[in-house]
Amino acid sequence: MQQSVSSGRVMRGGRMGALDLAAFLLLPLVVMAASRHDNLFTLYQVQTQDLPILVVLPPILIVLQRWAPGWALPARAPNKRVLLLGGIALVVLLGWGAKALLHDLPLSRDEHMVAFDMAVYGKGRLAAPLAPQWRGYVEALVPAFLLNPSAPTGLVSSYLPVNALLRLAFSQVADPVFFNPFLVLAGGIALFDIARRQFAGDQRAIWVTLVVYVLSSQMLVNAMTLYAMTGHMALNLIWLAAFLRGGRTGHMIAICTGALAIGLHQVAFHPLFAAPFILWRWRQGEWRTALLYGVAYAVIIGAWVVFPTLVALQTGLPAAGHGPNDSRFVDRVLPLLLNRDPLTLTWMMLNLLRFVAWQHLALLPLLLAAFRAAWRDHGLAGPMLAGIILMTAFIGFVLPFQGHGWGYRYLHPCLGSFALLAGVGYQELKKEAPRRTDGMIVVLTLATLFGSMPLLMVQARAFTRPHVLLDRYIAGKRTDFVIVDTEPSTTTSDGRWAVNAVDEVRNDPDLTNRPLRFSSRAMEPPMVAQLCRRGTVSSVGWNDMHRLGYGQNIIGSNRRFDDLVGVLRAGGCLR
Repeated sequence: MQQSVSSGRVMRGGRMGALDLAAFLLLPLVVMAASRHDNLFTLYQVQTQDLPILVVLPPILIVLQRWAPGWALPARAPNKRVLLLGGIALVVLLGWGAKALLHDLPLSRDEHMVAFDMAVYGKGRLAAPLAPQWRGYVEALVPAFLLNPSAPTGLVSSYLPVNALLRLAFSQVADPVFFNPFLVLAGGIALFDIARRQFAGDQRAIWVTLVVYVLSSQMLVNAMTLYAMTGHMALNLIWLAAFLRGGRTGHMIAICTGALAIGLHQVAFHPLFAAPFILWRWRQGEWRTALLYGVAYAVIIGAWVVFPTLVALQTGLPAAGHGPNDSRFVDRVLPLLLNRDPLTLTWMMLNLLRFVAWQHLALLPLLLAAFRAAWRDHGLAGPMLAGIILMTAFIGFVLPFQGHGWGYRYLHPCLGSFALLAGVGYQELKKEAPRRTDGMIVVLTLATLFGSMPLLMVQARAFTRPHVLLDRYIAGKRTDFVIVDTEPSTTTSDGRWAVNAVDEVRNDPDLTNRPLRFSSRAMEPPMVAQLCRRGTVSSVGWNDMHRLGYGQNIIGSNRRFDDLVGVLRAGGCLR
């Protein structure tokens, strides 16, 4: 009894103040999230998906600061067989979830372009040939993320190819919905290897690391999608496991894994993760190892940077002037570096709120407790925390608005580091109140498993369902073509956010799907008139979307879209 009282006092006065600090940091952000602001998509997501969790979490942390049951975590970490069987069960469950919860729909443009590239590469090509008759319509047919929209002779995304290629290879032996779940398993095995190395005989710290990883709703729901972020997370964990093992074999595996990770879909993500670990080795006096990685990564990054030029040379796309290199840098990279979003701070606060809500509920206090260890010692915690800070700062500077996403997907490559830092934070807290720390972890684990996680799964399904209905509605049109109203009008008279349907313009790269879908935003009356002469055309406007529950706040019509429909009506091709 005396020990329990003493532990409770330590929790109130010692480092367990991380719980109060976490609640203190969350409270003002929750107030902001509950406020009203026009045309903030991320705020809409926070308010409709995350707010109940963010409102409940601070008082839970405050209560646990002062009282937590003396429950103990398991004394032994799971063995390899249990881990493997549990991982296989999770793969099956996530594959089922991809179909049952998210309807196996590439909801966002990013996801659609993965399937798009798979279809291109599946034909043994680097780009799908584009018939001359459609070259003037390319931005209406593929509204975003095309490699060369200004002078197209072929169609392929501007993303690097490894994610699509790996998913394509996997699809030859199994349903591709299991690809990202399989990566979750691979990443979990690598995380287990790292945790055993990091925490040695501390079995409970290993448990905490694995539980924080497995009960991340962000990790689970993103694994049900086509996003490349699951690949980044898994490859980063495999890279780190091999890097820490060292030796000729370990470093060879790490460098090869890094080459895949850099080419997964964007160059920047893996180097931002890996750089602090390489510098850590340099500081430890292993300058030859650090130099080896520096040279290897310079070659790898250079190769992936010139990859679009190689595609251009092989497919006949323009390689200069307004070709892939100039378009990619001038149209996409340069604006990210030079144009500052005035809402950057707002976006990032909302992004981080989303991240907290979609993780194990114990992650925030454990992470705060880990800061001291990361700052104090020269072990693995330092470069893990540095990688997270570097990633957050870079994305905040370059692209604070993430668009669609479950949680904050731009921090997804660092989920393994977050889980490991949770283990470090657990070790810090249990030095002063071991049983109470265990009790806090158990309570928040149960709250995550039976509270936040089911709620977020339901919210994910509810958000996806109208997109599915609209996709089926468009696909069911018995016309040659359909024009979808994608005008960037995202607010209504009541000031609430409403969706933009540009992501519903999904076409196959060979353009054989019917009806072909066109984005109204890239269409002009002469283009519509010419389309009318080629076949029958139907339209999907805001009222159609509203009836399907897609963008419940879109009611009425858009004058520009109505003018385009008028051209179809005058041409006699509207159906």
